[in-house]
Amino acid sequence: MDNSHLSKKNAGVFIVLILLVLAGGCVTDTVSPPATSTPAETPTLPPGHLPLSTITATPYPSQIPAASSPRFTPDPLTGCPMNSIVPEPVDTSVPVRDPMPGIRYSINESESGRTIVLEQGEIVEINLRWAPGVAWNWGMLLTGCSLEMLNDGYYDTGTDFWNTSGHYRARYRAVRPGSSYIYGEFGLPPHGTATESTPRFDLTVNVK
Repeated sequence: MDNSHLSKKNAGVFIVLILLVLAGGCVTDTVSPPATSTPAETPTLPPGHLPLSTITATPYPSQIPAASSPRFTPDPLTGCPMNSIVPEPVDTSVPVRDPMPGIRYSINESESGRTIVLEQGEIVEINLRWAPGVAWNWGMLLTGCSLEMLNDGYYDTGTDFWNTSGHYRARYRAVRPGSSYIYGEFGLPPHGTATESTPRFDLTVNVK
């Protein structure tokens, strides 16, 4: 037997061995059983709690409702809404430090809490102390529609640092029957923080 015949025979045996090995591997290979998953645990709710279906079915509001505007009790005589405003002067032709005709009352801080009566067209003048050496101002509010502010302002009659030479003056004119309320606080601008010792002033005005 020549060498070429032996080589072909050996090659055939080698191929047969390879096929047997591959066949054996396919036979012995086992498929892993599918993994079994643990069922999810059902959440429990405390006694008396709404069912989850009720909660999830409730639509969430897309917008938060706006707060309603505050309501004020109208003046029974005029129907004027009694909300407090920062009044704007309507007549600055007379400087606040100069006399003005038509003034019925000239009131200072010692008369805070008083109630006065005005006829239409009459004026009440309010005079409060002011410290010219510090950056503090009077914040005045007006409630009601019976008064209008003619003018207001500050002036200094001397050089005294303390409250004896500085003045705040505001003048209000009666314009229609009804009641108005003037309230002021002395604090740091623009909005001082009120305390128990914060100077205050208030005056009720009834217009006939």
